[in-house]
Order: sequence, then C-alpha cells, then structure tokens
Amino acid sequence: MQSLKLSEIVINWYKKNLRILPWRPKNFNQKIDPYIVFLSEFMLQQTTVKTVVPYFINFLKKYPTIEILAKAKLDDVLAIWSGLGYYRRANNLYKSSKIIINELNGVIPNNYEDLIKLPGIGDYTAAAICAIAFDKKVVVIDGNIERVISRLFELDLRGNDLKKKVREILFLNIPGKENSLFTQGLMDIGATVCKPKIINCERCPLSENCRVAFKNSAINYPLKIIKEKKIKRTGNFYCLINSKKEILFLRNTNLGLFENMHVLPSDGWLKDNHNLDFNIFSIKERFDCGVIKHSFTHFDLDSKVILLKVDDNQIKLKDNCIFIKPENLDMFSIPTLYHKIIKLVLKNI
Repeated sequence: MQSLKLSEIVINWYKKNLRILPWRPKNFNQKIDPYIVFLSEFMLQQTTVKTVVPYFINFLKKYPTIEILAKAKLDDVLAIWSGLGYYRRANNLYKSSKIIINELNGVIPNNYEDLIKLPGIGDYTAAAICAIAFDKKVVVIDGNIERVISRLFELDLRGNDLKKKVREILFLNIPGKENSLFTQGLMDIGATVCKPKIINCERCPLSENCRVAFKNSAINYPLKIIKEKKIKRTGNFYCLINSKKEILFLRNTNLGLFENMHVLPSDGWLKDNHNLDFNIFSIKERFDCGVIKHSFTHFDLDSKVILLKVDDNQIKLKDNCIFIKPENLDMFSIPTLYHKIIKLVLKNI
C-alpha cells in the first residue's frame, strides 16, 4: 500500500466509526486532555479496555486533575486501584504525578524523550501519549495495531522481527497531521473488526488492500511466538485473626510485587518474603484452610492458607502491622490475591 494511502483510509474510517471510550472526546474534533490520556495509558498497560473502563471512571472522579492526584495520599490511590492488578503501575503513576507537579511545572511532557524518563513509562506508553494526546509524528505499536499490519501485509515474521517490520511500515505511513486519529483508528480496527479469532473482512476499510482478506489463513496472523511454560511457585499464607475477628496485615515496604500495599504474612513464594515474628502472639488455634491458586504474568501460585486465631491482649505491633476488619478491606490497598485468601479463610471461621 502506498505511503499515506493507509493513513487516509484509516482516518476517514475512524471519524465515522470511533469507539466511545471514557478517555476519549465524544467528538474527534474536541481537544484532548493530556492527563486523561496519561492516566488511561497507565491503566491500559497489560489490561483490557473492558476491565479498565469502570476503574478509570471511578479514579477520574476522585482525581480529576494531575494536581489533585499528586497531592493525594498514596494509600488512597492504591485503595481505589485495588482489583485492577499490576499495582506497580499505581505506584509509578503516583510517582510520575509528583515529578510533573514538583519538577515540570505541572505540565505533562509532550515529547517522547521526556516522557520515557518518568517512572512506569516505557517505549509504548511514551509513544502512545505523544501520538494520542499531542498528535506527534511517532510510531505506536500495540497488539491490535501489530495484528492489523501483519495481516494487511502478510508478514511471515515473529516477535522482535515482526515488530521491527511493522514499525518500518508505520513510519512510512505516518500522516502529516492527525496521527492521533490514525493511531486510534488502527487500534479500533483491530479491536472491533480485525480481531484475534474473528475477522470481519466485509466490514474492514482495508480489505481491498489486505493480502489475506477473506482467506482462511488470515486468522494465523500474526504468527505466534511459542511461549515458555510458566513456572509454579508454592508457599504459605498466614491469616492471623484476633478476638475481634480483625485480620492482621503488613504494609509491604519492599520494592517490587505489591509495593506499598497491605499484604498477609507469607513465606516460600517470594524472594523477599512478607515475614512476621509469630513469637509476639499467643496462638490459640490453628487451621489449614486449603490451597489458594493465583496466576501472575510470569508464574502461577499454588500455596497453603493457614488460619491462626490469636490472643491479642497486650500485643505491641510494629509500625508496618495493622488489624483490619473484613468489612473494611476495601478501604485499604489490598491486592486481589489477598481478597481471595480472606474469602477462603472466612469460610473456616
């Protein structure tokens, strides 16, 4: 397909068929708020649009500007993020908002070089913010765009070789203006027409130029990478419950998984375990509640859950420890994994 012809077709299609999403203006002629794009791109990292929508709406109601976000308490930010997963994104979003307000005069950078310096922003996120929020002439490649281009040009490539070729093609087709619409248009074609397992060639604006249109082989693109089997980790989670039926949580001060969030004591499954000195407690009863299974990006977890009923008289807790009532869990930054564990434990009380 000739340079710029692709962008013209996509932009014209997008203007008539754009998806209505809470982080997009309802009219493509409306000015885009960079903060809204900034926030949505953090949330959309490794997460589907359908999952993100309700969280985005609630988050934006509470933090409608980056100034308000930067002044918020991290615990409150993590609490409203709870359930969305990949909690490092929330920590990085918060850190980035602080930097923007305190060091960049409250202005979200409009160029790739400055954006990529911010915590939690990699190549894709920096490019997406530049293109969508600021209409910069940068190449953006997400899963939808990669799929559309790989089918359009019948690219028999995989992995990094495929991404490199897609980048070359997109670079030749970046429009002089409206790259924001071009980028979002390609995303929408991939999300609504040229889907992973369902291909609607009769509805696709690119079908006349597509090398695999109306062919059974179309669904094979992009060529799949053979994924390594996930490793399985095991360990133990400890749920300590006092006489008031409150549950003991630790504030995780370690970097990495569940940074700054409230977690249960555990051992065996992480390099830096969430350890607790059980000697400060008088344990009255112990129950094995069963096994909890949970899947992470790079490993599967299969661990025992142990309930410990403790006598909490005269206990002096460390600063990172807190007893929380089950009905108040949503007020704290507690990952989904631990909600699952508590649900299992409560069945055994």
